[in-house]
Amino acid sequence: MNATVLIVLLAVAGATLPLVLEARRARSAFVRRAAPVAWLVGALALGVLAREGTPPWELRTLDERPLAAPTDGYVSSSACRACHPGEYDSWHDTYHRTMAQTALAGSVRAPFDGRVLADGLAERGKLVPFRRGDEFWVALPDPYAEGPAPDVERRVVQVTGSHHQQLYWFATGHTRALGLFPYGYRIDEERWLPVDAMFLTPPRGAQSRILGRWNSSCSRCHATHTQPRFEAASQMDTRVTELGIACEMCHGPGAEHVAANRDPLRRYALHSDEQGDATIVDPAELDVVRSTQVCGQCHGITHLPTKEARQAWNHDGYSFRPGDDLTATRALSEPDADAAERKLWSDGQLRVTGREYTALQRTPCFQAGAMSCLACHRLHQASDDPRPRDEWRNDLLAPGMDGDRACTQCHQQFAAPSALTAHSHHGADSSGSRCLDCHMPYTSYGLMGGIRSHDVEPPTVQASLATGRPNACNQCHLDQSLAWSAHWLAEWYGTPEPPLEPAQRELAASVLWATQGDAGQRALMAWSFGWEPALAAAGRDWRLPYLTLLMNDPYHVVRFIAGRSARSAPEFAGVSYDHLAANEERLGVTSELLQRWQSARAADEPARAALLLDAGGVWREDEVQRLLQQRDNSDMVLQE
Repeated sequence: MNATVLIVLLAVAGATLPLVLEARRARSAFVRRAAPVAWLVGALALGVLAREGTPPWELRTLDERPLAAPTDGYVSSSACRACHPGEYDSWHDTYHRTMAQTALAGSVRAPFDGRVLADGLAERGKLVPFRRGDEFWVALPDPYAEGPAPDVERRVVQVTGSHHQQLYWFATGHTRALGLFPYGYRIDEERWLPVDAMFLTPPRGAQSRILGRWNSSCSRCHATHTQPRFEAASQMDTRVTELGIACEMCHGPGAEHVAANRDPLRRYALHSDEQGDATIVDPAELDVVRSTQVCGQCHGITHLPTKEARQAWNHDGYSFRPGDDLTATRALSEPDADAAERKLWSDGQLRVTGREYTALQRTPCFQAGAMSCLACHRLHQASDDPRPRDEWRNDLLAPGMDGDRACTQCHQQFAAPSALTAHSHHGADSSGSRCLDCHMPYTSYGLMGGIRSHDVEPPTVQASLATGRPNACNQCHLDQSLAWSAHWLAEWYGTPEPPLEPAQRELAASVLWATQGDAGQRALMAWSFGWEPALAAAGRDWRLPYLTLLMNDPYHVVRFIAGRSARSAPEFAGVSYDHLAANEERLGVTSELLQRWQSARAADEPARAALLLDAGGVWREDEVQRLLQQRDNSDMVLQE
């Protein structure tokens, strides 16, 4: 029997069984004999009707994908809607909800139009996304075949993401284990990209073929109340309460709350009860630590500390519930300089997006008990918030929290413009007077770009020397050296000037990070060369030579970001650049860009030694090549 029908039948039967038991006590023998028969027929009829309300496509794939069904006291978001329509509607419009979805016409963003996908990378075989009526399919060499891989067709049953990019998961035929289609869709570019070129990973052209990767990894944070039920590599009976991040992920299981509040008198009494409702968790009513841990269950770099805990997760999922102490069941991960996957800088500061709970642990604002995620973020848009829903849902920020108010709500001594400029030593309208640009700079990587750090700290050159992390001064003043930043930080704030090597004193820090840095540093520089506040501070007419270097970087993502930043250069007009093109083609494009740039330089243009530019804008390529010989080519994975 289909799993959905069985669930519906059980629900109907359980709801009507008390009526049958009551009828069995009737005086009439006919009623006593007829009641069970009528009960069974009615349950079957209602089950069939419920089944008919489910789209046929979803019924056909229920045994091929993780099963979404309420269990363990979880009731799903649909049970919340009647009493909390406003909160339900705002949540429904978030990217949290669409973090994982069934592959339906309304959720799939890519064109499954039957075109063969080709990328110029390592040979992958024939890859074709196509449709059959209301179903989405892919043709590909069987990634799980033993021996030579025959071409197969697999039904796409689930998608991940809906904001910047989207990945597609197909039924493998191995119970509920999903397989990842080697291409994803970059939504803002309206383009299919190889999955290994959408993430910062070593450029080997190899696609992960891990069976059930979603079941065993992604499901931890892309679904609500996941039970992996991982018995073996090809035996996964994965269950979730709901795909995506739903109400109960933040508020905890809702069955008790729903049952208790069927009583209208109880609901009325709660309006005047300052203690709130003990049958559900409201993160806003928790203390700073526990409130932040609700977010930290997903937005943290954590691990299960024991073998027994990992084995328990394989079957039942996480035991953490909102309101619990997260540290009782999970440990924060530490930096590992020897690992390819480096989500943290060497001092423990966050290096990738999506793990902000880990970042907050280091900040004095959080440690003093004054700052939680909810200090700036609102998971439900307020009814008096005038912003369009699309603007709010980008970062789920409260009004004004994308600017100085995020800091001055506590640090009120800097709210007045005169006090702010006295502190920042920059003009009131300058990026240098924006609290977030100095204390939460774009030193985390994610989603093919720079992301604000959530390690709130003052800029220091010492940290850049110790970790390689760009500091806020040099990420904005891209044309200046570490010595220049160290001088002004000492002049204005008394920060000791550290000893520097000749190149660190003489060359722009951005040049060093772009040429000698690791793949993560190079990605941040590629992004910074297109960041408008930095271009306003440092100028934009010198950066194209360095962008052409990064447009030929070994890492696909670095090339992508550099190409995007180069689009704002006037020399880019009419140029067609593809970061996935063959080396020769890319080199031809970047050579043309360099020629255009050099032709636009004036003969009387002064030398800029920090940028390796001689008089007349002559780029000192020999010096650049020397720097490139010292590039950090170690393997790096920055997995959001």
